[in-house]
Formats: sequence, structure tokens, C-alpha cells
Amino acid sequence: MPEKEKAEASSKDQEIQIRLKTELLEYSVEDTPFSVPFSIDPKGLNSLVKSLLSSSDDVPEFDWLCFNDLVRGKLSEHLANRDDISTESVIVIEYVEKCSMPRPDNVSNHDDWVSSCRINGDLVLTGCYDNTVNIWSLKGEKKLVIPGHEGPVKAVDWIECTDNGGIFVSASHDQNLNIYTWNRKQNSIENINTCKGHERSVECVSVSPDKKHFISGSFDGMVKIWSAKPTKGSDSGASEAKKARSDSTAAKPVTRTPLRTLGGHKEAISGVAWQKEDLISVSWDHTIKIWELELGGLKTEIVANKALFSVAVGGERGDNLLVSGAERAIRLYDPKSGTDVKAAFISHTGWVTAVSWAPDSTNRFVSASHDDSVRVWDIRSCTTPLYEMTGHSDKVLACHWLGTHIVSGGADNQLKFYNMAPDKETEK
Repeated sequence: MPEKEKAEASSKDQEIQIRLKTELLEYSVEDTPFSVPFSIDPKGLNSLVKSLLSSSDDVPEFDWLCFNDLVRGKLSEHLANRDDISTESVIVIEYVEKCSMPRPDNVSNHDDWVSSCRINGDLVLTGCYDNTVNIWSLKGEKKLVIPGHEGPVKAVDWIECTDNGGIFVSASHDQNLNIYTWNRKQNSIENINTCKGHERSVECVSVSPDKKHFISGSFDGMVKIWSAKPTKGSDSGASEAKKARSDSTAAKPVTRTPLRTLGGHKEAISGVAWQKEDLISVSWDHTIKIWELELGGLKTEIVANKALFSVAVGGERGDNLLVSGAERAIRLYDPKSGTDVKAAFISHTGWVTAVSWAPDSTNRFVSASHDDSVRVWDIRSCTTPLYEMTGHSDKVLACHWLGTHIVSGGADNQLKFYNMAPDKETEK
């Protein structure tokens, strides 16, 4: 028998000690070592746990984590490059409820690059390099195209979305932000406010959790805070003549100015987010700045090693930061424990343009990259993502995860929809 075959046969016969752990209390097993074949795989580990539980009828499938990475094949292959493992070792393996595979649902075409996308309810809002904002259904149906800007739309966000319509904000290369109201029944749009104050392209926008404010970041290096409450002409003291409308002439939007400006970045601000009572901004100047909203001052600065493109806030306490930029890695920070990187997720082969936390999980997120892919992650696995979606044919510029849906947009002019709801047929 050849040496390679002998080694494989030996691996199959060999056993190793493992200890199983989980945060899923209803599926926890005895905290003692088990002897298992070194060649055991996730399917075998799932069978082991089900056999150890008194009632295995309703036990879900699990994902398996060992040494901060997902176990995808045989345990022997997963541990092959580790020199610190021996037959005496007890290997800790954590199991978590399996994340449903994202299923491609729909594709919607734009006339130019899709720069941003945001889900709310049954709708998706997108910004496009053809100067338009677009409203889509989650089924991929185009609701409305809004040509309200004079430059590429770089970012969008919902302020409100109801059965009657919605209110949203868009940010553009034309240095302005627009607040729109949309009537769902009539499928009509009104540009209520134009927000002026930035001196260069507005790259990012984020609405506060309480929907009272939004923040914007620009190539001018400034973060600006705005009221999210639409202001109509009647609120500005305009005369009745100026407020009058006709069927052929729409009222001009009321110009708004920022409530506050925060300066400190030396280059373009590429991402903003809310962290409870604080504001987060990331920049091409390699820094993450945490601003105190109440006092309007800088609270913390974290220095990264590359130009930064996006930031998302989430995690167990709702204040961990996922940051991506001009590198392959996505970095996780916990500002409460210091400014050091808590974890780095490395799987993409191009720059990572966007990240978005899963809304119903403290451990999962989605990322978009110049490598044309979208990837779903668990923060407990640093090098192997849960899933990789490769449907885009050019660099992906935006992604968003809400409920059981993920959307992504890119330089192939496409908005892609993925469904994360459990596939009952697949489960059977």
C-alpha cells in the first residue's frame, strides 16, 4: 500500500479527544471530553450531538468552530497545519445554529453603477451613478426612478417607511443631500428639503435609530448633523403666493443647513454610523473617530493602517465596530476595551467596500468587495466565511442585510437580492 494511502487509513483509525461547547443552552451537552474519529466531519458532529440529546427530533443543524475558524471538512484536515496537537490534546469545538444559505432571489438592472442600497420593510432604496435614487420592491419590481440630483448619488437611507409610503434621504456628488417623501398609493415623490453645507462630494449618510437626525460625511473632511424632520415651505415663513402650487409647477424644496459640523478628519469621510449616543466616522485618512453627540466633541480616535471605506455598528452590546477599507481584511474593534483590533476577517481577495451587521444576530455580518463577491460571516470564524455569493460580474460597492434579506449593488449596474429564510425543501 502506498505511503499516502497508509497515512489516510491511519488517520481514519485514529481518535482524538474533543470537548463540545455552545451558547445554545437548550442544545448543550455534558461538558466532558469525548473520543471521536480524527476523520469526523460536520455531519458526524451533528449526529453526535443529536445522539447525546434526550430529544433529537427538533434539533437543528449546527455550524462548527474550532480555533476561530469554521470546520468545513474532516477535523483531521482542519487541524493538519497545527503543530501543537497530539493524541493527548483535548480540542474544544463550539457549535452554533446553522445560518441558512443565501438563495439568489432577483436581479434588477440600473443604468449605471449602484453605489448604495438600503432595505426597509418590503422595499429597497438604491443610489446610482446616473444621478438617480430608485425605489424597488423586494421582488425586484421597479417602483420609481427619482432624478433629483446633478451628480452621482453616493448614499441613501430611510427615515421612515410605512404602508402609505416613506421618507428618505440621499447624498450626492453634487454636494447636497435631499429629503424626499414618497406616496405609495399615488407612486408620487416630493423633494421636501435640500440640505446644503458640504463643500465637496457627500459620500455617506446615516439616519439615527430614533429617526430624529441624520449624519453625513464628505470629501471636505466634515461630519454634519441634520434634523431628519422634513420642513415644508409653510414652516419657513414663506408667503402664500410662494407656497401656491399648480399642476405644472412643483414647489421648490426648502433649503436646510446643518445643526452642527464636526471637523477633524484630514481626508475624505467615507463612512458614518450611530453608536447609541455617539457618532462614528471613518476616513481615507486611516482613522476612526468616535464623536460625543451631546457635547459635539471628539471622544476617541482609532488609527488604522489603510484608507477606510465603511463602518457598521453591532455585536453583543450593540457597540462593536466593523470597519473595511483598502485591504482584504475586515477589522473588528471594541472601543470599550481599547483601540486594538479585536479580530480580523481575511478571505476576500480585493478591497472590501461595505459591511453590514445582521439585524437579528450579534455574530453575523455581510461584506462586499472589489473581488466581485458578497460574503456572509460569523465573527467567531476569522478566515472562513459562512457563505460566498459570486453573482456580480464587477466590483461590488454596497450591501445591506435586514430581516431575511440581503441586497448588494455594484459596478455591473445590478442590484442583487438574496433570501436568507430557511428553505424548507432543502431542510427535508
